[in-house]
Amino acid sequence: MRTRTLNPNCDGDKCRKESGEVRLLPLDKAGTHGGNIILCRACYEYEIAYRKERNAELSAGCQFDLPAWESLKVYGED
Repeated sequence: MRTRTLNPNCDGDKCRKESGEVRLLPLDKAGTHGGNIILCRACYEYEIAYRKERNAELSAGCQFDLPAWESLKVYGED
């Protein structure tokens, strides 16, 4: 059985490395409610793919935001 590689700083479970940069992905579309998930690049890609798939089923006002990785704030930086 293969053991998963998890980044302890990441909220996801699709990590490919045990360490590395993580960024804040807002949970709400406007980013105004203050809720974020902290994700490594691999988990971010997985989450964005899920959001794209889910957006196809949602009305325009309920769709998830799809921000670019580069636009997200690095976790731990002020």
